[in-house]
Amino acid sequence: MASIFLGKAWHWLLFVVVAAVFWATGIYHLHVSAFNIFIAITGGLSLLLVFAVLLDYRPGDHVTREPLPDPDDD
Repeated sequence: MASIFLGKAWHWLLFVVVAAVFWATGIYHLHVSAFNIFIAITGGLSLLLVFAVLLDYRPGDHVTREPLPDPDDD
């Protein structure tokens, strides 16, 4: 499964948690009944995820299936 799901397992767990939170906001119609709360949840989760991934990244981590081309190889 590691060849299919690249990245760390806890990143995928965060993805599942965010999907569940977004599902819950949809069930309670927050995007139409309490838009400011919905935007706060969406923005907060986005910032949390970006910083969680950025702070956990180490140089040399495998993030793509194919190696990225070196920009100096023109």
